[in-house]
Amino acid sequence: MSARPLGAQTEAVRQGRTGEVEHALRAQGPLPLGPKEGFARLRVGLDALQQCIRCGMCLQACPTYLLTGLETESPRGRIHLMDALAKGRIEPTPSVSVHLDRCLGCRACEAACPSGVPYGRLIELAHGELTACAPRSRLRDILLRGVVARPRVLDLVARITSLYERLGIRRLLHATGLVRALPSRLRRLEAMYPPLTRPRYRAPAPPPAPHARVALLLGCVMRVAYGDVHTAAARVLVRFGYEIVDVPDQACCGALHAHAGDRDAARGLARRGIAAFERANVDAIVVDAAGCGAHMRGWGELLADDPAWRERAAAMAANVRDVSEQLAATDLPATLGRLRMRVTYQDACHLAHAQGIRTQPRSLLRRVEGLDLVEMPQADVCCGSAGTYNVTQPAYADALQASKVAAILSTKADAVVSANPGCMLQIASGLKARGSDLPVLHIVEVLDRALAKYASEERGETLGGRSRSAS
Repeated sequence: MSARPLGAQTEAVRQGRTGEVEHALRAQGPLPLGPKEGFARLRVGLDALQQCIRCGMCLQACPTYLLTGLETESPRGRIHLMDALAKGRIEPTPSVSVHLDRCLGCRACEAACPSGVPYGRLIELAHGELTACAPRSRLRDILLRGVVARPRVLDLVARITSLYERLGIRRLLHATGLVRALPSRLRRLEAMYPPLTRPRYRAPAPPPAPHARVALLLGCVMRVAYGDVHTAAARVLVRFGYEIVDVPDQACCGALHAHAGDRDAARGLARRGIAAFERANVDAIVVDAAGCGAHMRGWGELLADDPAWRERAAAMAANVRDVSEQLAATDLPATLGRLRMRVTYQDACHLAHAQGIRTQPRSLLRRVEGLDLVEMPQADVCCGSAGTYNVTQPAYADALQASKVAAILSTKADAVVSANPGCMLQIASGLKARGSDLPVLHIVEVLDRALAKYASEERGETLGGRSRSAS
């Protein structure tokens, strides 16, 4: 019997004929990556896997299913594959793992699922088990464990790498067109080069009478590439009465490691972060990177099997707040500054889907006098960044990026606003490829500018009034 085409498997799964999918995957060749026993941790999620009722509500929410129409590129299809792996019905072959690896982890399916399947946790478990079965990648370990997880090493590497832009090499390559002569993989990495020349974080002075003490997650990529976004977030928080407590021994939250399947490293970083923030003794940990916030809110689950840490992890996770969430819950003035600009807002997946934060950012933007917020089509569809996805799955990432850029440009906005560094980098790269210099701003940058402009204009009006009175 020949393998049934993957595009025809959607109806087979819907009708419960799941054996056809397994047969098709076996027909693609064994090439085992490791023993079935390696999926012991995934078997812990069997009850959650079996919550799926195969209704298909997730299909139209899934970016990779919408791109391909393939059941194996849908949450329902992937849940079936995970269930078959956990029960030992199929082997963890490359023909199986490729479909799980193509998942963005955007968790849009969770918001659409009527049965409450915790898909994000399940796909992370599956990635962890596949990574454990596969040969270790020395390069990945060096980058994630040796560089990203170590703030001082990351800082040194970032400063060295920034010379590519500081010395004008990048500008020269683009001006002469030599960048097009680079090998395709290197050319892709060049397009995703982070803005390492942006200013680093500078903590503002505390407010005269703070009503709460909060810590700001500095993270990894944000720390070296978007430090000025941290500064803007801190300035806005201070303006509304929050004291920003320094936490010098914090490091990466572990989100990139968990997304890449390295759950052991993610656990180690979670323990380090929990201990650091406990010592700070703050009212909340404020996060301005959506992916980090979503991951930190899952620390309790990540360390649930560790008796020494599970309660501490759950308590810390409950104390994590996205910056827009924290501000929206604050007693704010009716007007948050003044800024004449037409903007469109892009929902970061791990803010909208994973944390359920959609209205707060928009509410804050609408309180800026003179700012026109226009909605883009499919604002909550993934842009294709998804941690390291735009490097590991370039074809899918590019398709999603192109769709997102087209949606942004259709709004005729002066700027696009987001709440996650990966999204900002992916969108900026896509806009540049389309020949657009449209600014990509973090929401706290918009608020900080609006408040600063308002304060400056107020000071100018006051000084002008005094001058007229004196004359």
